[in-house]
Amino acid sequence: LANVDPTDVAIISAARRTAESAETDAFNPAIAAASGAAATALQNGKIKNKVLKLKCEVLHLQIEQAQGSDQSAKITQETTKLNTNIALDKKAAGQASQSVAFTG
Repeated sequence: LANVDPTDVAIISAARRTAESAETDAFNPAIAAASGAAATALQNGKIKNKVLKLKCEVLHLQIEQAQGSDQSAKITQETTKLNTNIALDKKAAGQASQSVAFTG
């Protein structure tokens, strides 16, 4: 991780920002407007998106750490969130999951 190119770091960071925007700008409003099975499927999709977002965040922080910036506390915090969302995703295995259209 210490040798990850800055261009690749920027790609990882952009992927995290896109996933975060999809969560706040697309999933959250869609879930608020839905009900029943549709809302559950959207929530399951949101969890998958959160796993992606948090995985990108943890990877970005690990790269920063390997390149000399102490990110230990933030890595621990974000890894806890990641593990929570992975557990939620596993719990919903086999259930319907719905994505959202996001052009952010």
